[in-house]
Parts: sequence; structure tokens; C-alpha cells
Amino acid sequence: MASASSSSLSSRRNRLVLPLIVCPSCNVKTIVRCTAKTDANRGRVFYTCPDHEKDGSGCNFWYWEQGYINFLKRNGFIEDGTKGKSALRVDLEQDDFGRQDELEKNLIAVVPIARELLLAVKGMLVLGLFGVVILVLPPFFNR
Repeated sequence: MASASSSSLSSRRNRLVLPLIVCPSCNVKTIVRCTAKTDANRGRVFYTCPDHEKDGSGCNFWYWEQGYINFLKRNGFIEDGTKGKSALRVDLEQDDFGRQDELEKNLIAVVPIARELLLAVKGMLVLGLFGVVILVLPPFFNR
């Protein structure tokens, strides 16, 4: 277990930070950096337009990390050879990503709970309104 977490940590350190440009395909949204979650490519970094869909619909801008680096070099966003002015190698501490990962896990866990609470409150409001109607309407019918 310790070796799995240390290898995960080492892959997160000294990560290349690339500029996120406006999508050249749709010219609407800014490219986002994502991490693959499929079994075949788990943890692998790719860059895509937020409007890209897996089924091929939407914007077609999508590259694995090295392909995106090559795209940026070809189009003058970063310099060839030095990785460019905008591309930086950064040494990130475990705490930075650990906190981010923990926050993401917590948010993923909280969303279904929030939905259930919202449904419960909605149900209580409907029942409360129904109760008020039952209490208020009978005097009008007794006249």
C-alpha cells in the first residue's frame, strides 16, 4: 500500500504545467486539463475542450498530454526545446494535491446527500402547504 501511494505521489511531483488556451476548434471555451479514469489509461493526463463528448459529438479538440505539448509548440504557444516561457516544471508538495483530492472526494460524497435533503425539504413544504389548506378551507365551506 505504501508503495502505491508513493508511486502516485512521485507521478504528481515535477509535473509540467502547460498554458490552457482558448479552444482553437470552437473558439468559445478554454481548454481544460483532465486525468483519465478508465482502466486502460487511469491517471493519464489529457487536454480537451469542455464541449468535447466521448461519442464524438460536440467540439473535437482532444489531445493526450504529449500531443497537446506538440500542438502548443507547432502553434507558437510554447517554444520548442525549452518547453517555452509558459510551460513550467513545478515541484508540488503532497499536501497540495492531497487536499485537492480529499476535497474532490468530499464534494462527490456530499452531492447525493444534498439532493436527498433537498427532496426531503421539498416534501415537507408540500405537506406543510397541504396542511395549511386543510386548516384554512373548512371555515369557508361551513358558511
